[in-house]
Amino acid sequence: MIAPRRRVPALGLGLAVALFASASLANGRFPTAQMVQLSAGAHPARIVLRTTFGVLLGEDDGRRWSWMCEDAFGYGRPDVWDPPVAFGSPGPDGVPLLLGIPGGLRRTTDACGSTAVPEVGTDYTADLSATGDGRTVHWVGSFLDPSTRGLVNRVRASDDGGRSFRTVYEGSPGVLFLTMEAAPSNPRRVYLTARAENPTRDLLYRSDDGAMTLTESPLDLHGGAEGWISAVDPSDPDVVYVRSFADDPLRARDPGATLLLRSSDGGARFTEIARTTGAMRGFALSGDGRTVWVGGPDDGLLRSVDGAAFERVSGVQVQCLRWHAGALYVCGNHVIDGFNLARSDDGGRTMVPLVDFRRLGPPTGCAAGTAVRRSARRPGRRCSRASARCPTRAPRWTRGRETREGRASRRSRAVARRERGAGGRAGGAWRRGWRGWRCGGGGFTGRSNRRPWPSRRGPRGARPGRGRTPTSRGAPSSAGPRPRRSRSDR
Repeated sequence: MIAPRRRVPALGLGLAVALFASASLANGRFPTAQMVQLSAGAHPARIVLRTTFGVLLGEDDGRRWSWMCEDAFGYGRPDVWDPPVAFGSPGPDGVPLLLGIPGGLRRTTDACGSTAVPEVGTDYTADLSATGDGRTVHWVGSFLDPSTRGLVNRVRASDDGGRSFRTVYEGSPGVLFLTMEAAPSNPRRVYLTARAENPTRDLLYRSDDGAMTLTESPLDLHGGAEGWISAVDPSDPDVVYVRSFADDPLRARDPGATLLLRSSDGGARFTEIARTTGAMRGFALSGDGRTVWVGGPDDGLLRSVDGAAFERVSGVQVQCLRWHAGALYVCGNHVIDGFNLARSDDGGRTMVPLVDFRRLGPPTGCAAGTAVRRSARRPGRRCSRASARCPTRAPRWTRGRETREGRASRRSRAVARRERGAGGRAGGAWRRGWRGWRCGGGGFTGRSNRRPWPSRRGPRGARPGRGRTPTSRGAPSSAGPRPRRSRSDR
């Protein structure tokens, strides 16, 4: 995929087994955009924005937005998971949205709920990759072989826009497949990155028959660790881009700097073309392959044309990037930048905001009992995973404990004011903390009802139980875990 997703930094096979039994909590994280995808066509009917609290669906080129929480796809509690997403091709049944979860693959066309893809079963999903027209979709993942108690990788392909899948490859024990990308000009040319142990090493796989057979070669990350494919050139299938953390994420609390590598010979040799000081959250490649954009919260938006040195074109705190139909889509920080997704028609110098997390609602037109609309329930009944539905309101800011991201936003306030020439607070109330949500009452109260939240006051002095606080009908709020910073946005 062009925009990398955040991964659990456990790529050794021993730790990879733990992916099937994660015990950490997802809700309560700082609300952040992580990845954007657009459906086929010059004027896409749909946009999907993956976030730390589910996915946002945009209709009519982003003029209307709705929200589907994690429970609509069967992930989120108790797992921390940032799923890969991809659009299939348009058809009589609409445009299928595919979303990978730790135990399978989900599909939706109506934004009201999702169904499991039976061909995938309960296999662990590592990545999804779709061609520009959505006709060819690849799924890559692994399963635990009961006979050997070891991981075995699988690659599945769809030639009907994600409506059915078939297994094209199975094998490579002792290796964990990580990311996958097919060449836009030749979907049968496929690249995969992987990590092996004993000894630990990074690998690159290449196929010229749609992943039916794979050729393995060592992946030189120039001192980096955990490589993931960012893109394949739109016109030259031998040109591939790979990103890698400068520091091993298994040993560093925050890997920080990120390398961008480029190969022009089908992955045989890679050359470093960029290095950011902070996490490189976004990558985008223009339709002609001449312009490359990268960016992150610490570095802003950088651009290189025809192989020239990268120059800074904007101070946006980039969370993800995507090039589509002549426009650049940029994910930002709504606290500092005033938007979570914007479109740029001049290469990133100016932005047209498309969505702000503070102005969202659930999908309309969904029947009662669907994932995004709850059936009638008894007041005070506690939620379970089986009965949980999406809250009726999207996440909101509340007064509370200042998060790490909030402190970073506060430090960036002066920089944002200088760049915009504006006075006062940059982007709103940066000192407001973030609470997760409790599925029962449509409000947002943190990870559970275990401990009271330190602050008893809601936004702008509202008191609990008066209908204006983000808590659920006056229910006691709870302290969420310390919000985690995504290491990548794939």
